[in-house]
Amino acid sequence: MRRPIILLAIVLVQGGCSNLGLGEADCSAVIPDVSSANILTFQAVPTAKYTPCVNGLPLGWDTAESFAESGRGGVRIVRGTPTSTFLTATVTDSCDVSEAVAVESGFADIDRFEDIELQPVTINILIVPSGTEPLSSARQLVDELAEVEIDNRPVIYTIDESIDEPVSSRVEVALSQYDYVLIIDDVDAEDGTVQLRSNVSAAAGHDLEPEEALDLIEEDVPEVFYRGDWYFTFEGGCITYEFDATGALAETIAEDAEESLGFYPAHELRESAEEQGFNIL
Repeated sequence: MRRPIILLAIVLVQGGCSNLGLGEADCSAVIPDVSSANILTFQAVPTAKYTPCVNGLPLGWDTAESFAESGRGGVRIVRGTPTSTFLTATVTDSCDVSEAVAVESGFADIDRFEDIELQPVTINILIVPSGTEPLSSARQLVDELAEVEIDNRPVIYTIDESIDEPVSSRVEVALSQYDYVLIIDDVDAEDGTVQLRSNVSAAAGHDLEPEEALDLIEEDVPEVFYRGDWYFTFEGGCITYEFDATGALAETIAEDAEESLGFYPAHELRESAEEQGFNIL
């Protein structure tokens, strides 16, 4: 059931209505710049020590839309027409971090947790040679492909040099850790070919020229995405960043979120609003 919209009474004692702009919750909100968006957000969860705010909009972040309901408030980051929300920062009185992993927050009074699924922009390929000659061929192949990109994305080639272990077991392990696997046996070493394996049947083949293998990978390579949640817990509340970014946005979304979103002390917003002459009932 949808929660009721929070009711906010603001009595203007002095100053003009320009102080109550409906823009995003600005991290630089200081006298005389506190907006109704700032005030609504910290009133949505009055126990929370911090409220989410926006430092700025990087390239691709078209609009920041503030929202506030009873028990939750924050800002949605929107792109395109029709609009699509790819990042939301929401303050609540608590959040469930049982499925998340603790990471360093950088703040003495804020704990941070992450629960993220991603497809990075970099493509990781493991080359599995079956013996000494295939190992030499693998090294030569890596030198030849060092500057080659796939789908305009960087590629990291790694050689599995544990040639005394069975190829089948090495490939099985590799498929759980790498996007694609190239196998080179004695025949491949002699013919200059490779074998391609992946967890997707379309990207597989024998007796392939290296360029053919890369073409198959390019047809199959998954889109870059960054999805999941960051949680920041503190006295009286929690701020959750919800991510659903794909393509070019996903390539930089983590770094952009670190720089562009922030936490504003709720008590400072209240004090600034009252000093501006707003009687918040």
